[in-house]
Amino acid sequence: MRKEADSLFANIVYRLDYPDDRIIRARRKLYWLSAVTLSVVFLISLPIQSLKSRNIHWIDTFNHSLLESYCGIISFIIAYIIYREYKASGKRSSLYFFLGFFSMGVYDFFHSYSNYCLDLFVWFHSLSAFSGASFLLLGALSSRDGSAGDPPWLRRFFVLFGAAAATLSAAIISKLSPPFPNAVTLGAYRHLPADLPVVGEFSASTIVFNVISAVCFLASGILFLRRFRETNDVLFHVFSLSAFLFFESEFLFAFSKLWDISWWYWHVIKLIIFTGLVIGLAHGFSRTFRELQESREKLTGTVDKLKRAYEDLTNTQEELLESEKLASIGRMAATVAHEIRNPLGAINNAIGIFKRHKQLADDDKELMDIIGEEIRRLNRTITDFLDFARPAPHEKTYANLNSLIEETLALLTNGNGVHHSPVRITKYFDHDLPEIFMDRDAMKQCLWNVLINAIQAMHGGGTLIVTTRYAIEIRNSEPFPEASIVISDNGVGMPEETVSRAFQPFFSTKAKGTGLGLSIVQKIVHSHGGHISISSRQGEGTRVEISLPVHCPEAASAKGEK
Repeated sequence: MRKEADSLFANIVYRLDYPDDRIIRARRKLYWLSAVTLSVVFLISLPIQSLKSRNIHWIDTFNHSLLESYCGIISFIIAYIIYREYKASGKRSSLYFFLGFFSMGVYDFFHSYSNYCLDLFVWFHSLSAFSGASFLLLGALSSRDGSAGDPPWLRRFFVLFGAAAATLSAAIISKLSPPFPNAVTLGAYRHLPADLPVVGEFSASTIVFNVISAVCFLASGILFLRRFRETNDVLFHVFSLSAFLFFESEFLFAFSKLWDISWWYWHVIKLIIFTGLVIGLAHGFSRTFRELQESREKLTGTVDKLKRAYEDLTNTQEELLESEKLASIGRMAATVAHEIRNPLGAINNAIGIFKRHKQLADDDKELMDIIGEEIRRLNRTITDFLDFARPAPHEKTYANLNSLIEETLALLTNGNGVHHSPVRITKYFDHDLPEIFMDRDAMKQCLWNVLINAIQAMHGGGTLIVTTRYAIEIRNSEPFPEASIVISDNGVGMPEETVSRAFQPFFSTKAKGTGLGLSIVQKIVHSHGGHISISSRQGEGTRVEISLPVHCPEAASAKGEK
């Protein structure tokens, strides 16, 4: 079953994509434009007929050649545009339009510069009109064809064969001067110069030939107009109006005389037609390119949304898998912790009893202290393991990040002897930082782990720099408010291999570390929708940056202003 085409060209479309009421109004405007244009052209021809009867002539082959050359160049430009369309789509109607405009361009050029022979001068114009009208009619008749189009090799063959045939035929006619019928009624005189100051009407054969061309133009215009009503493609209307104007100009030519006012008037009409066709195709091109650009932008936006949706889905899936894994680990950890802590508690109580025994030797007391310290270390390990396996915190509230850092530093310095150590703490706080929606206890634990690692990395003292800042970044063309915490030290630093494994659970370079501190930090940061990064150089120090999204009224206001 053949599918009907819904546009004049496959790749150059200017369709009225409006609601029904607007389409009706737009159609009415275009119909009025056509009616007014055709009426004005016809009405102007009426007074010209009266001037024609007075035998007013203007013999000017130079200006005539310029005008016809211009029309020929425009024909070639239109033919090239349609050739590109045919090359892309293979639509047979585009081939006919290409052949029509290309042959018109060829014959118009030969018509422009055949002034040496009056008969050739007239017949080249008649051939130009006839070839254009016949191919335009073929294109209009085949414009409904919705088939797949010609294969690429056949497209090249048709284009080359048609262009060569039109050019060679014009060259042969020009050189050999076959015995055409007389173009004008000048008796037996043949091959007179076109600029000869003689008055002669066109012969009957010339008139019939051009009337046939005019009828073909009229039929093409009617078919194009019907297709415009069916498809709302404005290019159908442009070609329809052009065909009707060609129809009028051919009738004027057929019943005019060489170099009289009617002769020049139909040249003006022809000039208007070709200029209008170029403008219409250019407008169709610009409209198509604009629609392509809009479609590209919409497609890009859709792809970005799909990417974000895919990333969100992937993150959600990873979080679900992580939650399931942590839930299993949590259940196991709770059981293991219960089974281990009970014996450890009993051992710790026994050590307390032994310590209170007065007859205990000094070596035995030292041994009991070592056992007690190891029991406390085991308890800390179990606590870290439980923290790692416990589900992410959900008790969130709005809190000031700068104040939370101050509290953590106060606990750290007072409880770990940092206040009296050679470590100097420098703070650079962004006081424009709005409150952040977070779990205060979890975030305090996160800061504690990072800060204690930084302090322990500076064995001989150093400087600990804590910086906060607030910024609005642009992500996926949208503002994204974000708070950052940067903790820097000038301690021993870490090699690249250690940095790459820093967040790996149970990985530690410390003799008594569990390897869960930074894993817990990463889990807490991710549960808040943020991200954490570590950069370090051995012997120079380490830099840890934590970024958290800001969701609060202040951030929303700043986002709107941005």
